[in-house]
Amino acid sequence: MRKIVVILGVSLASMGQIFADGKIPANVAALDKASNSYIDIHEVTIGEWNIYMKYYMEESEDHRQWVMPNDEICRQVYKVDNYLTNPNFQNYPIVGITYEQAEDYCKWRTDNENMNKEETNTAVYTYSLPTENDLQKAYDLQTVKTSVKTISSVDVKSKEITGIADNAREMTENKKVVVEVGTNGLRFENYTGAAANLGFRCKLVIQ
Repeated sequence: MRKIVVILGVSLASMGQIFADGKIPANVAALDKASNSYIDIHEVTIGEWNIYMKYYMEESEDHRQWVMPNDEICRQVYKVDNYLTNPNFQNYPIVGITYEQAEDYCKWRTDNENMNKEETNTAVYTYSLPTENDLQKAYDLQTVKTSVKTISSVDVKSKEITGIADNAREMTENKKVVVEVGTNGLRFENYTGAAANLGFRCKLVIQ
């Protein structure tokens, strides 16, 4: 039986826990059919990060503190103290996250999704941070390309890839960060730590 956690109206369905097309989770878009890889339609949101944090509420205080985003950074961005619980910010990208926290989220999501899928579904799901090439390919597939440079709410109802290079900056698996669109495609810089405009999205490989 599937375990669904609901926080402020946000459930695991928003993370692909409900499968929309056979073995393919909802809210991901095809990236490369040859490798059976997909990518999140939008950045990981505060609401989705809340679900991840929920699983650590029974763990040690050190662990609970470790999964917390950088509070000072997030309050700087969202201008409120209760950004994690405020319903107005559940569909905004989670920022103030370190590379190590983003990696742990991917591992947790992998374990959780494989554990909670239907028994008849024998596929294996593996989530990770995308590579630079993955994000470039996703950007090329993105139908609407803008130049917004401030953090805004993601379109959780979209069926297509959104937000790459026009919302939060995003991490890659080799500690690079996409910062903008350059003359030869996306431009990346080295990761330097949690930041007010830095979030991430996950890549999915189905085997």
